Amino acid sequence: MKRPPATVSVDLDPVDLHLAGYGVRGLAADPLIYGAALPRLIERFARFGVRATFFVVARDTGTQGAAVSRLARDGHEVASHSLTHPLALTRLPAEELTRELVESRAQLARAAGEEIAGFRAPNFDLDARVLRGLASAGYRYDASGYPTPMLLLARILLAARSGDPRAVLRMRSWPRSFARHPHRLDRALGGLAEFPTAVTPRLRLPVYHTLRFFTARAPFLRRLEGFALRGEPLSYPLHAVDALGLAEDGVDARLARHPGMALPLEEKLAALDDVLRLIAARFEPAPFRDRLDRGEIV
Repeated sequence: MKRPPATVSVDLDPVDLHLAGYGVRGLAADPLIYGAALPRLIERFARFGVRATFFVVARDTGTQGAAVSRLARDGHEVASHSLTHPLALTRLPAEELTRELVESRAQLARAAGEEIAGFRAPNFDLDARVLRGLASAGYRYDASGYPTPMLLLARILLAARSGDPRAVLRMRSWPRSFARHPHRLDRALGGLAEFPTAVTPRLRLPVYHTLRFFTARAPFLRRLEGFALRGEPLSYPLHAVDALGLAEDGVDARLARHPGMALPLEEKLAALDDVLRLIAARFEPAPFRDRLDRGEIV
């Protein structure tokens, strides 16, 4: 039986931008995910034969250009996670939104040495205006879809943990679409493709690494394997901080509220290894761009 396609994607949000989501703003750009988390992720992906898609905040190319270039050389895909990772992308004025989309693509292309095909909105904050901007900026796909009512719960939980809940609640709290599988958007968007985050068929439970920290190992892996048993494609996102230890890496203590940060690093990495082992065994892992190039979405 042919294995279904899967993409493991990593949002390379530095610690300072995670803290901004919790209301702690004005911090200097934190290089920790590039110096500590990224080497761990690259090593694991190589060990399990997984080529991933990395969504990079383009402001980091000024100091981390070599790391971005290495990702491309190692066969991973570099994609845009915006220019500055604004908390409410859909609320930006038109000129600022265009800058986030256009300049991030250009800066990442220079750093990676290749075309940037894809985009993921910070915090999955997506609407029709953002999609029109992506099409105009030359992107080929979006990976911001979060087709579950649990998006509202995610917003409420983040607001409850944030020092600035009103800023969190400015983001869209309802999915733009409930389509579960990769698909083409309407013709007005220039053939733009959408790769939604994987959610289960009935309960619409997201299969997203952050949620692994709220779920016991066996049921989470069964949920993940269910996609393979049904022959369904998988889009599995994680964050670079999922490969950081609060104490072990000297992470800013204010990030202790983030899911999984209270766990020992060894336990976090073992959980990631479990997932990658299963994906490598039961799916055909490839970056989003490769899946698009081989005609998965018609």
